[in-house]
Amino acid sequence: MNDIGGRIKYIRKINNMIQIDFAALMGISQGTLSEIEKGKLKPSVETLYEIKKHFKIDLNWLVMGGVESSQVTSLDYELIRKTRELDLICQKEIEEFIEFKIHRKIRNNLK
Repeated sequence: MNDIGGRIKYIRKINNMIQIDFAALMGISQGTLSEIEKGKLKPSVETLYEIKKHFKIDLNWLVMGGVESSQVTSLDYELIRKTRELDLICQKEIEEFIEFKIHRKIRNNLK
């Protein structure tokens, strides 16, 4: 995932989509998507917007491969993607669990 094409391919793969379906959702041809994923063609602004809209992807990560404050891993994005599939009550439960784990780790480090 060193380039934008690789990151787009990654988004497609983690969403279990084939090129034809992903391309149709983005409003481009499968051939264009293939060229983008191979790094032979840069995506248009419209394509980037569609990816952001449909998959809730951070554009800074998509375009530049990083974020300003820290490097986000593929696991981070996978956790976010899976969490978004849940309803708000389940998302809050996960947030509470993470807070519990963080506080437990802090307590253990103070001992």
